Amino acid sequence: MEDILKVGRRLRLEVFAYILLVLGTLGDHLSTVVALTRPHIYETNPLTVQLMARGLWLPLDLVLVAVGIAIPYLLIRLTGHSSFKGLLAYPLIQGAVRLGACIWNLSLIV
Repeated sequence: MEDILKVGRRLRLEVFAYILLVLGTLGDHLSTVVALTRPHIYETNPLTVQLMARGLWLPLDLVLVAVGIAIPYLLIRLTGHSSFKGLLAYPLIQGAVRLGACIWNLSLIV
């Protein structure tokens, strides 16, 4: 019974990490697009500006989300070692940072 509970907790953390990554990235992307339609608001990140100019901003975000989900998911499943749970830090941190950027963008819009 305890093994089932351990798996349940890990799955909840894993699902939360992946959802946070997707929602944070989606929120940051959409709020940036909306904010850039407002006068006197512009993107200050030079890398993002270059990606936008070349039409690579959305594809790069999609790749980062896919890699952020695929690598932890596959390594945790293929190896079966619980030590790979630490890889969930990547989607958790990236999702939290992107969600913070979304909140910042929304504060500029309102």
